[in-house]
Amino acid sequence: DEALTSDPDIGSKEPVQTPHLFEELDTSTEIVPPVQVDAPDFRIGLGALFPDFECRTTDGTFSFHSFLERQSHYGWTMLFSHPKDFTPVCTTELAACSSLAEEFQRRSVQLIGLSCDSIDQHKGWTKDILATKNVDPETTDEEELGFPLIADETREIASMLGMLDPLEICNVDRIAMPARAVFLIGPDKRNRLTILYPATTGRNFSEVLRVIDSLHITNCGPEVGTPADWHFGEDVMPATNVAEDSFVDKAKEKTVPSGRRYMRHIPQPIMDSVQKIRPHVEVQPGDSDFRIKLGAKFPDFDWSATKQGINRFHHLLDRLKGDLTVMICWPRNFDPVATTELMGCLKFLPDLRQRRVSMIGMSCDGVESLGQWVKYAMSLSDSDEDSGFTMIADRNLNIAATLGLLPSDTAGHDTCPARGLFVIGKDKTLRLSMQYPTTTGLNFAEILRVLDSLILTKDFKLATPANWQQRQRLILDPKVSKTDASKFDNLAIQSLPSGKEYLRWVDCPKLKWFEEEVSPASPLDVEEWEPLSPAGKGQQEIRGKEPVEDKDAWCLSCGCGP
Repeated sequence: DEALTSDPDIGSKEPVQTPHLFEELDTSTEIVPPVQVDAPDFRIGLGALFPDFECRTTDGTFSFHSFLERQSHYGWTMLFSHPKDFTPVCTTELAACSSLAEEFQRRSVQLIGLSCDSIDQHKGWTKDILATKNVDPETTDEEELGFPLIADETREIASMLGMLDPLEICNVDRIAMPARAVFLIGPDKRNRLTILYPATTGRNFSEVLRVIDSLHITNCGPEVGTPADWHFGEDVMPATNVAEDSFVDKAKEKTVPSGRRYMRHIPQPIMDSVQKIRPHVEVQPGDSDFRIKLGAKFPDFDWSATKQGINRFHHLLDRLKGDLTVMICWPRNFDPVATTELMGCLKFLPDLRQRRVSMIGMSCDGVESLGQWVKYAMSLSDSDEDSGFTMIADRNLNIAATLGLLPSDTAGHDTCPARGLFVIGKDKTLRLSMQYPTTTGLNFAEILRVLDSLILTKDFKLATPANWQQRQRLILDPKVSKTDASKFDNLAIQSLPSGKEYLRWVDCPKLKWFEEEVSPASPLDVEEWEPLSPAGKGQQEIRGKEPVEDKDAWCLSCGCGP
């Protein structure tokens, strides 16, 4: 099949058909496992201890660990990378982060960016960034972004952290440019969240803030999680090990055929916005050759859909025939947050088929238990069994180990790190990755947003800016010539202080599924949070949309202390 973007009318092909749940596949074809790509030094994983390195930045030189320690026990650090200075998507992203600096500060998050150019270039680029956020350098004293920007001209840091995207090559030195990586790091210097987007897909910082809101609520103790598509102020879910008397008369419960009492919803607890963050348990890194990095060939492995059906994973991808494949990994069945995600996947399938995107699920449990779990999720979501997708049971955790999510010797090991979302291309390379904590449900509107971005930018002529939503205007890639640029609808070149003409806006091409209304991914309400006092100098409650009335307020007891 030809790529969608090569068609005159993108999205005109017939939807992809996927196998039903637990379909037995033909095992006659054996595929040789692919040669693995060169591995970065640092293995990206939830709970991984972040490496220390020297940071030469626009705010001086310091070690990365000393920067993390500025947060004491009360805050997070967000490290986010950019391919290069004076590039269009990066400029919109840094402008967005600069505009949202107070929102991050209110959530006790300090920012630090990275781009593969010099400090002098960073400082010159800052003027363009401020102009993009509608700040006139001639009429305001604002000259700084509000956070440091690391200079990584040699790409040494980007390479060490596995950020380089081999599909995006710099025109000047012909070296791979960094992907759009986001790491959220706790005061214990451990990685709590990882998002890897390709260079042509701008990040949605509303989604980043949504996840941070979830982490604030769930990281004072292990008692609650936020379900799929959750937003601040909505109900949360107590963990299965929380005693019922902890939330008596507060829970709303969904009945499931198994009789298990795990689909319980309670009002969002009122939390202190400045609070000590619970340390992450030590996680042993996986020892597989595979590293989660964009452009890496996805491993080929034996998988089992039934007791009889055994096949190679690459053969399954070929059978599905999707232009892209979404794979979601869960640590266990019958987990409250994971169940809401599985329900979301079932409702998600028609949207995926319109986009010729296949779906695969994997859980670190047995096939019989997996089958029951799927049936329960179907009953809760009113889904038709005929619209199922392929699920993989990984009881022995061999696949999780192959993907580098867990060590190969996983006996008695906590499976929580075996959690992630991967988008795999037709060439079987990794195109996008999200690794959220098990207590933070995925946002399916954001998944659709990035899938649409991948489809629109597949030929590297277009790119989606920061916070882009479906149907909004796109940016032309700098590699597109002026002659070719004139062929796009409503071309407009944004004037910048540098005089460089790299922000070129065009209309979004028509996609068949854009005819329907699309819910925006994580709309941002900037009035949700009250400003914080300095860490450790007083406490304030998270205000805005009150989860419960004051007279009935329920506070989660976490035992963290101030």
